[in-house]
Amino acid sequence: MKLKKLILFTFLFCSVSVLIHGQTEGKLQDEIVVATRNGDSGQLSQYFNDRIELVLPGQSGVYSREQARFLVKDFFDSHPPVSFQVIHQGVRENATFAIGRYHFNTGQFRILFLTKRAGDKTLIHQIRVERQDD
Repeated sequence: MKLKKLILFTFLFCSVSVLIHGQTEGKLQDEIVVATRNGDSGQLSQYFNDRIELVLPGQSGVYSREQARFLVKDFFDSHPPVSFQVIHQGVRENATFAIGRYHFNTGQFRILFLTKRAGDKTLIHQIRVERQDD
């Protein structure tokens, strides 16, 4: 009888662990969302990979973490955020992606983040910013 209880407990524990992990998998980290919402390039750049692909209005390429921080700062300075909300996110192969709506005073952008896990840290490998005419 004790063995059955132990097996049942182990099964339930494993099931709950898998469910909890599955709920956080594929979700953009809250710190990345907050940094974007606040227009904080310094905080956001803490999650940049060593090399990051940026596609910004009028400029795109692969940049070092420091170069990307300056470019993102310039973007935030030119288009200060009014709001930012994640509208879709998911997992593809070994990467997590999230699409958000970024509002500024005179319009909005669609921002796509592509992140990958590196050990215990999530790093941004790509940011794509596209003007939305909605």
